Amino acid sequence: SVDCSFSRGVCDWKQDVDDDFDWNPADRDRGDGYYMAVPAFVGHKNDIGRLKLLLTDLKPKSSYCLIFSYRLAGEKVGKLRVFLANKKTAPVWEENKGKDEKWRTGKIEIFQGAETTNSVTFESERGKGKTGEIGVDNVILISGLCPED
Repeated sequence: SVDCSFSRGVCDWKQDVDDDFDWNPADRDRGDGYYMAVPAFVGHKNDIGRLKLLLTDLKPKSSYCLIFSYRLAGEKVGKLRVFLANKKTAPVWEENKGKDEKWRTGKIEIFQGAETTNSVTFESERGKGKTGEIGVDNVILISGLCPED
């Protein structure tokens, strides 16, 4: 497995230069490291911020599981989407409201067929809300299918 979390991860993260705003590091409540976040008040409604994870060593014809923690905190905070590089048009995962302020776990199966996935993009879309944030943390890539809960 590859640890792509932000505090000590070995992965290659890039901010998209063509979007409306950047994701920023935010301190964890417990004080051990940080996560990446977009505060609700950044930008205007429907503005987009993209954070891209570059994947260079995925083997063709194998499957991987991307596991990550996410949080959508606040009223009408916006949307969090995940795109795989070889499927640019439609998100492979999307969440648009948090039931509470808690962190949840997202899982995405990445099947390497003839085309290999060379990046994963976390996209935040600004909502109408003025408080809260969209956060992503603990991004881990493991080989094989995603485990059941």
